[in-house]
Amino acid sequence: MKAVLLTLCLVAVATSARAQTKLLLVADFESNDLSQLDTQQAQADSLSVVTAPVRAGKYAARTLLRASDPKVHGGQRAEFTDRKKTAIQMEKDYWYGLSVFIPSEFTAPTKTDAVIFQWHTQQGGPSPVLAIRVKSGEWKITSDAPEKRRTLAKLPIEKNRWTDWVVHARWSAEAKGFWTIWKNGAEVVKESGIITQYPETLGPYAKFGQYHSVDEVSQNVVYFDEYRVAGPHGSYEVVAPPGNIAP
Repeated sequence: MKAVLLTLCLVAVATSARAQTKLLLVADFESNDLSQLDTQQAQADSLSVVTAPVRAGKYAARTLLRASDPKVHGGQRAEFTDRKKTAIQMEKDYWYGLSVFIPSEFTAPTKTDAVIFQWHTQQGGPSPVLAIRVKSGEWKITSDAPEKRRTLAKLPIEKNRWTDWVVHARWSAEAKGFWTIWKNGAEVVKESGIITQYPETLGPYAKFGQYHSVDEVSQNVVYFDEYRVAGPHGSYEVVAPPGNIAP
């Protein structure tokens, strides 16, 4: 029995090591600070590290957006960005994983969308080319590539629990791109042969947090954990939050 357990442990360690080598970026906040990503925030406490709730490990990130917050880069936001941490290539596919916790007291905008997870153009084309948003009582997945915004899916929100997102995308300014999106292991968006990015040198960079106007409540809080990015050699299992079952 001990030999079997040892073998299983060694296999798990080897699998984890192989997965780590395929990752381009990890932001799991286990450093107990915000150093793994760049930030955009209005107040000193807009972004912080917490010990609960957490998706895995000991720490997660808390985003706080107040109605009184001044605008940052043209809007109210408390966001993390990987723009300076990755160099995303055009015509290549990438994998992204992120876990989001929407607490029961979160009040989503009804007039606009709260952008929670987005992929932003490098040089200012209409953005975001892909976004996971919240409006009223549902998730809303949209694309602004190449022109008029399209809604790709509307999904129910489950508050007070972690929602795991995995995105597989090829960034292309021609109709050669694709994206597939999973929510908690279930495929919710699948498109191919489409334009997914503007004709830029690099592909879009990712941001997550809260980007919206807070005008119906005094503040909103959302938690994030287990952000991972992998390139063409990645997979669902490589970027999905720990314990997430592959489809």
